Amino acid sequence: MAFLMGDWTVARELSDRAFAVSSSDARVLLHGIMLEYEEGDFAQAGSYLGRLEEVMYITSPGPTLDTAYLAVAIALAARLSGTGERLGLADLASEAVLASPYATNSVTIAATCARAMVAVFKDDGSKTVDYRDVLQPHSGTILADSVVSVDRVLGLLSKTTGDWNQATGHFEDALAFCRKAGYRPELAWTCCDYADTILQRNGEGDRAKAIALMEESLSISSELGMKPLMRRVVSRQEILKA
Repeated sequence: MAFLMGDWTVARELSDRAFAVSSSDARVLLHGIMLEYEEGDFAQAGSYLGRLEEVMYITSPGPTLDTAYLAVAIALAARLSGTGERLGLADLASEAVLASPYATNSVTIAATCARAMVAVFKDDGSKTVDYRDVLQPHSGTILADSVVSVDRVLGLLSKTTGDWNQATGHFEDALAFCRKAGYRPELAWTCCDYADTILQRNGEGDRAKAIALMEESLSISSELGMKPLMRRVVSRQEILKA
């Protein structure tokens, strides 16, 4: 909960305690990875990511949390860092989950979320419908052990196919959900992604709304010290001013 609220101090304290108890737990590693990426410590995040990969290979890739969360971590890391490192490994891990007849609903959703975010990173809308069919029933929730909102993922998927009305609907749902729950980091990312989407649509009033969304995203990310998101928003604001 501390992670979702953006209370990094408490989140880090809880993470440190969890690592002391079980440094090989996939949930602990996933939260550690995302916490470091949000604050911009890519080196430490990469170290945790490597450890999660090692954990997956202790047995073999399959329908497990280790495998599914590795795929999620890599896919979300690509979004945060802007680099596509290890995306091949994310594909391997998610396929190992989705190809198994023993995959539970939770790991299937996580692996699909990972696949969807990889597709967004590559701007590949070829399987958007498949991913949407799996994720849509979970609208209004947080996926993958509380690290990303399903409505934001659905909005990004719709953006890849240029379905602007559907995309904006999903982003509005994500904004409402995050505001009500107080999930400020996810709200900040949603504001940024929503702004990107309507700037690309370039309809009447879109520019003004995008500027307001980016201002909100920058305000939250600056207060919370979310360095990668801060850089992302500032770069977009500079383009708009040019």
